[in-house]
Amino acid sequence: MRSVSIILLGMIINLHLFGQSWKQNRIDININLPINHYFGDVGNSAGSGFVTSIKDFRLRALRGGFGGGISFKINSFITTQATVNTGFLGNTDDGAYYSSRGYRFSTFGSEIAAKGLYFIIPESNQNYYYSIMDLRGGLRHINKPFSLYVFLGVGGLFFNTSVNDAMLSRVPPDGSTKKEIDDSKHISLIIPFGIGCKYEFLPRFQFGAELGAKYSTTDYLDGFSSVNSKFNDMYYTLNLSIYYKIPYHKLLKKSFWRF
Repeated sequence: MRSVSIILLGMIINLHLFGQSWKQNRIDININLPINHYFGDVGNSAGSGFVTSIKDFRLRALRGGFGGGISFKINSFITTQATVNTGFLGNTDDGAYYSSRGYRFSTFGSEIAAKGLYFIIPESNQNYYYSIMDLRGGLRHINKPFSLYVFLGVGGLFFNTSVNDAMLSRVPPDGSTKKEIDDSKHISLIIPFGIGCKYEFLPRFQFGAELGAKYSTTDYLDGFSSVNSKFNDMYYTLNLSIYYKIPYHKLLKKSFWRF
């Protein structure tokens, strides 16, 4: 009877700590290594659109970058996040449907975004490595330090595009008044959305992987918008991140601020 009481007490303590522990780790900071892939009017196949653009994936269109962010947990399921990433976009017609044009561009950009994350599998802030209920049987791993979420946000992209001579010498079709080549655009609204996961490998450190689409409000990320273009440009980003959980409760222990 005594052993049963001890086990029940341990379970109650463990559940209480689990229910409240997320409040002690509400702030994360992270560094990002984004890998971008552009989808637009250069290097695409005929008739590519918002949904069908995924078939235009090409290794030569991958470009890297660097960034960081900060997150704040509203509760165990909802997190807000602000990120800043900088990097490159680029592609070429070589080997693509319109290879005879020979178009090529390179865009350097910086994006600032605010996102809302909803955790399908919430983060667990329990001790991932030890269980107080298994001391007699030895310490063992009790929880999988894995979480899964979806996200949606809004942001701005500040960019500068360089195009090659083949694009600059393009002649618009007869009767067209649209300016097809324009590298003077530098700002666009973006709508990021996608899915991500985290894995905690140390008590305060997590590895994160996030795949997101970035829909832009411009068709000139590549400096080119064909008269036949029906969709704005977009790009996908695979974000590889390292997260650090700031000891929030310790920082504010002597402060009257509480959230």
